[in-house]
Amino acid sequence: MRYLLFVLLFVSRITANAQQLPFSTVDDMARKLRQLEVLTPAGQEELVRFAQGLPLRLYQGLDKMQVPKQAVFVAEADFLDILPGQTHIPPAILDSLAAIRQYPWSGHDNEFAEARFLSGQFPSRHDLFNFLLHSADYYRFNYDSSDTLTNRLLSWFGPAMAPYLTDSTLELAVSDQTDTPEAQQERVAVYAPYLRWVDLFRQAGFLPETDSVINAYYHNGKNIYGSVSHTNALQELGRYITYLDKYPYLKQQQLLRLDTLQQSGLIDGTEKQQIITRYKPCTLLSSDDILSACKTAVPLYTATDILPYDLVPQHTYGQIPVAAIRVLYQRVTDKISRQLFPLTATDIRVQKATPDADGLYPYQEQLALSRSAKILSATLRLNGRLYRETIDEKEFESWIRPENFQFLNHYLEDRHDPRRFYFITPNRFTRYEPLQPDTVYLALLTRQQAGLLQSPYLFGRIEGCYNGSPGDYDYAVYPYQYFDTASRLTKVQIDSLVTLCRSQGIFLQQDTALLQASIREHNPVFYQDALSFSPACFSSAAALPGLLPRTQDALRQLRTRQVLLAVPETMENADACSVINEALGKQGVPFRLYQLANGEDSYGDQRYILLKPAAAAALKTFSPGIFAGADSGR
Repeated sequence: MRYLLFVLLFVSRITANAQQLPFSTVDDMARKLRQLEVLTPAGQEELVRFAQGLPLRLYQGLDKMQVPKQAVFVAEADFLDILPGQTHIPPAILDSLAAIRQYPWSGHDNEFAEARFLSGQFPSRHDLFNFLLHSADYYRFNYDSSDTLTNRLLSWFGPAMAPYLTDSTLELAVSDQTDTPEAQQERVAVYAPYLRWVDLFRQAGFLPETDSVINAYYHNGKNIYGSVSHTNALQELGRYITYLDKYPYLKQQQLLRLDTLQQSGLIDGTEKQQIITRYKPCTLLSSDDILSACKTAVPLYTATDILPYDLVPQHTYGQIPVAAIRVLYQRVTDKISRQLFPLTATDIRVQKATPDADGLYPYQEQLALSRSAKILSATLRLNGRLYRETIDEKEFESWIRPENFQFLNHYLEDRHDPRRFYFITPNRFTRYEPLQPDTVYLALLTRQQAGLLQSPYLFGRIEGCYNGSPGDYDYAVYPYQYFDTASRLTKVQIDSLVTLCRSQGIFLQQDTALLQASIREHNPVFYQDALSFSPACFSSAAALPGLLPRTQDALRQLRTRQVLLAVPETMENADACSVINEALGKQGVPFRLYQLANGEDSYGDQRYILLKPAAAAALKTFSPGIFAGADSGR
């Protein structure tokens, strides 16, 4: 109760500090906009009337019921149709929209809370700016020379607004591979006219006199690419003005979440106070501000821990130096051992896949689409236990990413440790905060701590060290599964299956420990997923024309004598598995074909495996539901 009372008092104090603009300030800002020729005297008067909540002269003599509405985006949820010039959404309307518990309005509680905060500040710089911008947009997109309303709106704006009212888009062809410092400086010069909006509205009082973050950002040509326009420049300025007006609320929310992080044990009281001292004017705490004070977050510094070992693939793969992989894994595990718990990495080996006879890797035909590859892999022993890590490479991306450190979380699972490693990169709330120091953190978190950090007022989304990344979900562990080891096979279960399959001749690999580690890396959900490591396991369409040749391929993989399975045309519509098994029996082949349960892949094919009946019986005893159908394979 005492904590709740403190929070309520704290919220009240912070909210009370967010004051409405006094009339004298609004009047002064409107006057400056006229002097800067952004507004005419008519526009100046209407801006003041809007801020005072008085009826606009815009509608005199017009039937408001006949005026076309304007769509305004509310709480990042959906558009609301309003009259031009009515851009202030009252709290009562916000409450009614937030109470709609269905798409698209549901799921935006944070955004509605921020919108209520801004609404309570009316009139604010955010309100004045949006009033002008939406009014100008209404003119731009509804212009009709005979329309009274649009002509009245045009009469509000002075010559300084002409570039926006007659805007066009400039396309910039920029490539990371061919960009040069000279080209970047040229783009800085090209963008200079678009920065005049920042200067104009700063002079008018919409930004602090000393605030130059947008100017500094666009003085770096690397930040100028794609398309530029006055529309984008003014919309971006509007978002920054809104951020500044919301800042007291955003900071309040961050401080409240620091309290919850303390309660979760991620930081203590002294560390929290240390973090709070790192606030800078109008800037929220970064991942480095918070995690550098956290004892369970291991820093990876760009200059010493990442850049010396990094490589960003560009059109080619498998070029990461073997030594770089080995040294980086050694550095990471050594850091963990010094800071968190004893961890010794030994026997770190890196392998490169062998191409096919034509010199191509099996997946290379698809590289143009997937822009990724898995050529390199590493094995290492952590405190004596063997783990395998396939290096997932993506074009134009660093290979030092969360999915390439999955072995750390597998080690935690094997220790029955309830925590997981997360790979947390520097975050920005606006695009203007510096990313220095550009430090990545391997944070060891509980489920509760991970959930708390994934707040929009802290880090948003953080990535666990597991397989699975946008566009590549092979053998993925999804965020809701990070702490749920029951959702996939454990090391004990995998090792037991391997022992059985080796005894029955199902797995032919000689290195049992490596086989166990390789299966583990794939995060199998069912035992039948692990059977994919048998050369006799394959996917195929269930119909006989497709299943027959795939079965013969599998027989060759098993190195049996040459077998040619012939099936009469009259049997093509019969049960394919039964037909093939009958043909195998007639030729004295000791194997039978079995369909695996839960075996349909993304293309609709089924999974099958060739087994000796005794091996199939052993598997069925080990895992009764492993085969599809009660009589599968008989």
